[in-house]
Amino acid sequence: ESLIAVSNQEFYHNKLLTYPSPRQKDDGLGLHFQHVADGVYDRGGTRTNRIEARVVAEEAIRHYENFPELSLGVGTFSAEQRDAILDEIEKLLAERPTMEHYFLRDCKEHFFVKNIETIQGDERDVIFISVGYGKDKYGRPTTNFGPINHDGGERRLNVLITRARKKCVVFA
Repeated sequence: ESLIAVSNQEFYHNKLLTYPSPRQKDDGLGLHFQHVADGVYDRGGTRTNRIEARVVAEEAIRHYENFPELSLGVGTFSAEQRDAILDEIEKLLAERPTMEHYFLRDCKEHFFVKNIETIQGDERDVIFISVGYGKDKYGRPTTNFGPINHDGGERRLNVLITRARKKCVVFA
């Protein structure tokens, strides 16, 4: 139920009728938040949060170690953050080649990392969302969140947050 609650409230004004979930406190289901306390957004430089990208990549590996039967996708707020996560996954796979088969595109619901503009139509059992934006090296928070700041950004955000069938984890 928590997977649709945000969308229902923010985009549908609580007019969607949803059924309560029989498992309210299940770590394997619903919407979760993972705070990346030491993340830094490289404003004006790479426009990425490399620390957050590394955390997301590590969690992707951990996901397949613990739940190899569940499909996984990653959505990002920007193409730059998407590329940073892909780079981090590549580095981790070089250290752990036995995990590589989980990241190949040879199955129907293969792993992906897509930015907010290209994720429409892709659902997975589990979706990780990497916000990427945050405080810069001076501790100043970012107020520009890329495509969601533009006209229609709320629709893209709605699409992004509704891609998960079972679980969605937001990293920021």
